[in-house]
Amino acid sequence: MVPDGFVRALDAFEAVLAATPSDRWESPSPCEGWCAIDVAGHVIAGLWVIEARAAGRPLPEADPDWREAAGEDPVATWRAARARVTALLGPEALARRIQLALGLEITLSEWLERYPLELLVHTWDLAQATGQVVVLEPDLVRAALETAKEFAPQGREAGMLGPERAVADDADDQTRLLAVFGRGVG
Repeated sequence: MVPDGFVRALDAFEAVLAATPSDRWESPSPCEGWCAIDVAGHVIAGLWVIEARAAGRPLPEADPDWREAAGEDPVATWRAARARVTALLGPEALARRIQLALGLEITLSEWLERYPLELLVHTWDLAQATGQVVVLEPDLVRAALETAKEFAPQGREAGMLGPERAVADDADDQTRLLAVFGRGVG
């Protein structure tokens, strides 16, 4: 079965994507050097990676141009990619063992259980870039925060993440999650 948290994180991203005003695609995002369309394209390209893994195909050798990945209509591009991925996520694909960039080998299902981390952070990024307010589902954030704490040190060492931001002792989990990725208020 496709992990519920993954589906709910896809839904959260899609809600922000679909609500993006057409005049905000060029607005700067919290991802340095990226604007809203780049965030959308990056997340869409992430679905292409899931699709390749689910189909047992090799991964792309290089990242695509994020704007090209988003296409002329990022919402339609997203929905088409999501439909293709969803159609492939049967029992055989979910049980397939995959190799992650940091050397870990797990099943596709196990990877998708952790994947909401990527989706949630970029949902917030897109919301920030497009003037939307998003409160992420607390249980998804809590699980993503645990994944982030586990993998952030390796991600920083590999140059994939910048420095973590300090947060107040009483900060909520969403604030803490975003801070792990150098995002947030302050």
